[in-house]
Amino acid sequence: MTGVLIFAETDQGQLHPGFWELVTVGRQLAPQLGNRLQVAVQGWEIQDIDEICRSGADAVYRVEDPRLAEPWPDAHLAAFSALCRELQPALLLMPRTLLGMELAARLAHRFETGVIQDAMTLEVTPEGLVATRPVFGGAVLATVRLRRRPWIAVPRPRAFPAADPQPEPRGELVAVQPALPEDALKTTPVSRTRQQDVAQNLERARVIIAGGRGLGGPEPFQLLQEIAELVDGAVGASRPPCDSGWVDPALQIGLTGKTVAPDVYIAVGISGATQHMSGCSASQVIVAVNKDPEAPIFRMATYGVVGEWQEVLPAFRDALKAMAG
Repeated sequence: MTGVLIFAETDQGQLHPGFWELVTVGRQLAPQLGNRLQVAVQGWEIQDIDEICRSGADAVYRVEDPRLAEPWPDAHLAAFSALCRELQPALLLMPRTLLGMELAARLAHRFETGVIQDAMTLEVTPEGLVATRPVFGGAVLATVRLRRRPWIAVPRPRAFPAADPQPEPRGELVAVQPALPEDALKTTPVSRTRQQDVAQNLERARVIIAGGRGLGGPEPFQLLQEIAELVDGAVGASRPPCDSGWVDPALQIGLTGKTVAPDVYIAVGISGATQHMSGCSASQVIVAVNKDPEAPIFRMATYGVVGEWQEVLPAFRDALKAMAG
């Protein structure tokens, strides 16, 4: 087994932006694993194939089928596992998405190997693939090792910088018609309804302003939305506002919600419980606004403002408007 194989996920034909972080990892590790980097992009009516071909991969496998249009795990698993058996990669790199994480776990079971989720560092050693990953909600970093190949790793978002596309395509583009036998598809979609995702920008946003229980109700989230629009950012929330029905549950950030890693994360009225911080601790800069000077979030924040949000946020919004004007 040699080389690195990246799973490039698409949504409605468009490439998931986390792909370029996987490319960074692949470029770093491929020279130690046979110096071969490959990409498998699965979906239907894929639009970004030219961009993918500029990843620097030695080969790009274009796996298209109408049954791969949606994140249906059975179909994607059947197609990707067949390709893995053919290519025999030493390392599989999967995106940290719902589909990517599920496929990683199923592949590990199918190939009788291990999987590292949320990898923050990855290193090839004579003893195997060594990684660090957060555990206990991000309170501790664990060092883990995979011995049996193929190694399967799911890097944590923003733990690695996004690679830049190369000026020109490299390597070959190979069209693959996947074999999807009916006995491999244990479940069958009977209908599809694509919900309008109010949080579709969270994973891509460079700036996120999130509200917590301390906001007291749904109305203050309108102010957060105003500020987010001024900085071309997105609005998030901790679990209590979602559980209380103040905002859409899709906005939840934390252990049981989304994991984000923006350049700037502004937490307003959020105490900083471990469950929430596990979803945003990879942010480059964390700004906390809380009236309690003893709030745990101040221990992790880069900058902190002790005060009532009713005073801090309007002044912040007005200052941003003045700068924009």
